[in-house]
Amino acid sequence: PPTQTQTHEQKTTPTLGQSMEEKSKRWAALQNKRYAHKRRLGFVATNKEALPPEHVRKILQDHGDMTSKRYSHDKRVYLGALKYVPHAVFKLLENMPMPWEATRDVQVL
Repeated sequence: PPTQTQTHEQKTTPTLGQSMEEKSKRWAALQNKRYAHKRRLGFVATNKEALPPEHVRKILQDHGDMTSKRYSHDKRVYLGALKYVPHAVFKLLENMPMPWEATRDVQVL
């Protein structure tokens, strides 16, 4: 036990070099904890099954004609999505078979 002549500062204050080293270690540990990749509990990534081509064709056929009252509320969404058309055309061209290929199988989400 400390004697009465020692003050709180004397028993807890290490030398300047040690305190800076200790502070830097604590700071580094805090930053590692702060910016570390956080795992979300309870989430399990599942593999998506490939859709059959008939299903994709049916979606395109149903949504191809936007004059139906069924899709009147979706028009705004589709108009907002027009900004992605250039990328979609690029992906379409990317997935088309080249002239020397008979067919090309492409993964569909």
